[in-house]
Amino acid sequence: MRIFKIYIVFLFLQFVSYSSIGQQLTISGTVIDGHTKEPVGWASVYFANSRYGQSTDSAGKFTFVINDFKDDTLKVSFIGFEIFKIPLTIEENNKVLNIQLERGSAKGEVVIKAKWNRGLYLWNKIMSKKKQYNRYDLDNFGYEAYNKLEIDIKNFNADKARKNFLLKNFSFVFDNIDSSSEAVPFLPAYLIESLSDYAYQSKPLKFYENIKASKTIGFDNQSFSKLLGVMNQNVSIYSNFVNVMDKDFISPFNDNADNFYIFTVPDTQVVNGKKLYHFVFNPKRAGQNAFSGDAWVTEQTYQITRVSLYLGKDANINYIDRISIFQEYIPLNDSIIFLNRDKFFADFNVLGKNSLTLIGRKTTSYKDIVINSDSLTNAFSDQKIEEVVKTVEGVTQKSDSAWGEMRHDTLSANEKTIYATIDKLLEMPKFQKFQTNVKFLTGGYRNIGKLEIGPWFNWISGNQWEGTRFRFDLGTNKKLMKDIYLHGYLAYGTRDKKFKGLAEGFWLIKRAPNRTRLHLAYQNDVDIGISQVGEVSQDNIFSLAVRKPNVNRKFLSTKDLSVELFNEYGGGFSTEWFVSYRQYNPLLNLPPASNFTVNTGTPLTNFELAVKLRFAYLERFIETDYNRYTVSTKYPIVELMLAKGIAGVFSSAYNYTKYSLTIKDFVKLSPFGTLNYKIDAGKIHGILPFTNLENHPGNDLFYYGRNVYNLMTSFEYLSDQYAGVHLEHNIGSGLFRFIPFTRKLKWRQFWTIKALWGSLSSANNSINYVLDTASNKIPAFKSLNGRTYLEMGTGIDNIFKIFRLDFVWRLSPSSSYAGTRSQFGIFGSFQIQF
Repeated sequence: MRIFKIYIVFLFLQFVSYSSIGQQLTISGTVIDGHTKEPVGWASVYFANSRYGQSTDSAGKFTFVINDFKDDTLKVSFIGFEIFKIPLTIEENNKVLNIQLERGSAKGEVVIKAKWNRGLYLWNKIMSKKKQYNRYDLDNFGYEAYNKLEIDIKNFNADKARKNFLLKNFSFVFDNIDSSSEAVPFLPAYLIESLSDYAYQSKPLKFYENIKASKTIGFDNQSFSKLLGVMNQNVSIYSNFVNVMDKDFISPFNDNADNFYIFTVPDTQVVNGKKLYHFVFNPKRAGQNAFSGDAWVTEQTYQITRVSLYLGKDANINYIDRISIFQEYIPLNDSIIFLNRDKFFADFNVLGKNSLTLIGRKTTSYKDIVINSDSLTNAFSDQKIEEVVKTVEGVTQKSDSAWGEMRHDTLSANEKTIYATIDKLLEMPKFQKFQTNVKFLTGGYRNIGKLEIGPWFNWISGNQWEGTRFRFDLGTNKKLMKDIYLHGYLAYGTRDKKFKGLAEGFWLIKRAPNRTRLHLAYQNDVDIGISQVGEVSQDNIFSLAVRKPNVNRKFLSTKDLSVELFNEYGGGFSTEWFVSYRQYNPLLNLPPASNFTVNTGTPLTNFELAVKLRFAYLERFIETDYNRYTVSTKYPIVELMLAKGIAGVFSSAYNYTKYSLTIKDFVKLSPFGTLNYKIDAGKIHGILPFTNLENHPGNDLFYYGRNVYNLMTSFEYLSDQYAGVHLEHNIGSGLFRFIPFTRKLKWRQFWTIKALWGSLSSANNSINYVLDTASNKIPAFKSLNGRTYLEMGTGIDNIFKIFRLDFVWRLSPSSSYAGTRSQFGIFGSFQIQF
């Protein structure tokens, strides 16, 4: 018994001894960027309370085997990221960790200042090789590009969604939530793929892209597919500016980047026998359009092997929590590197910190790369214009098996789930109904069988002449006729007690490659004074809230029968021919038709032939079933209008000739913002009433108009020869970035100038100089008579991310001529912009 007790004591002491020594722990893992999911090589991985530590390899991997392990905290640090911490016990033995680092500054980071700036030295070396390594300085290059864009939803509460009466019918979707790939669970929502051949030539400058396949479930639109190619998504780090969400940010390899960035070299590594410098860059000043990030650069050759660019919440971009750009380069030979793959990740947050967040993850891979090729030179010799983007027939109709062969890599489990879920949703009648209701509320239109109603916001409005105005639109859709669109509306005013309306038809004779369209229309309605493209119509319910008070609004009714023929000829050239017959009848605050005597025909009635010549080089469009809308062009748009009025045709009364020219453009002035300009001029030959002269567009609303004179009212000034200039310079954050409060609010600065010179011949002045019927003291119209009309403005843009406030001053004419009422105005407007 005594021996047994001694043996028990011995075992206990042995157990205590082993416990005090510790046990073996084997732990391994991978360190990745939490946004781009790229491995973070050479990150420091160490235990807080012991001597154990190491760096990750180039693939971000690490392994520890510790024989006498005691409970400790594992830390991971890398410059530009927050320190990651995780407590470990012996229970985590043999565990494989997936560590995701988040961008930010590590607390306690030490900045070492030296007399010799190693980072600036390395930047100068990189810049000395810029022309050699920038692919856009090659004679030509080409490749096949595979684009993939995944859209996920973060901060999604599946339990609440299942109880929501709008979403509960689609609860099976919520089973796809991924709770393991990232720290915060997310719901994979949508996937877009495209495959294209792309080629570039530097002299003369030419681009070519052929979209071979595009997978956009639910969107069978070739114009949309063109925008998914690489033509509009190329990011070149060697360029002076990197375009992000249509805003130019200063590249760390801009020719003058040393004025905007702080450069450091905190580390060097040797990989496959080659020494690499860790090149880190950060903005010098808060609020600048500049990136944080890093790159790995080879010794002696100074080639960039990989680079990461990062924009956080402080960047002056709306609805974005963070943006990450990653690019990896491979050597094609001893002197040329080329892009191998890139990633663009963005977190979109519209409603606030804890609201739904959309995560866009775009990845692009490149293969079959050719450079300085004679075959490309020969191919470009037949291309007459700078840029050509084509889509193959059936670009959106490729089978799943065809996609399996075309993809550069295989789909992940999440990506496969997305396709299966969307296919199921699109087949559900309840989802189709939900989709229809959302489109109706946001777009205004609704399809009912083969017909279309809307827009709903035009159903009710009001004005001084008509009182409450009711309007109902009815049109056809592509289910009835693919290339012919019929539309009309009927309106009724409770005060004038009259019906008005429109009947029109579009015939798309040819859609591609060059469009031909025929338009016939008859309209009998009250002219409500807004005809400028992009301006707010007064024929909708919202205009009631922003109408200027104490303005004698002027009304006339118009009967207009017109025929238009539009033709494209390629290269940006198009013509539009017009034949129109119009009858005007002044209704309120305008001279009556009886004041205008004519030798033939009916007063205020004209027959007109016109042609508009338009040049918009490399203009891009988004097409709908019948219409298309300009997205962008890199060059000015020029429009020349010629019109001839002929008396004696269907009781027309006037002979005249009109000429007008308009030039407009959107110019990037990086890093000083953007400039919109419009120059127009015109000349009218003939003795004519106000209805056929140039009625300079005024604004009867408190809603700011970009294409009108905001301190001028409608029908205020007449001219038969004129010239005007509109300038708007959007500076960006401007002075607001120097004030922490306004920098945080992301306010933006701008200024505007609108100038007009006009005159009226003595003959036209004589027949239109009629005393105002209300006051019997002043003319109904004014002419500038060689004076300058000038209004200037500035204000605050991006208030709450959607509102803009304009303060506008009229500097001339003087108040003695133009009156004192419209010398200053405050206008509001809103727009959705990044």
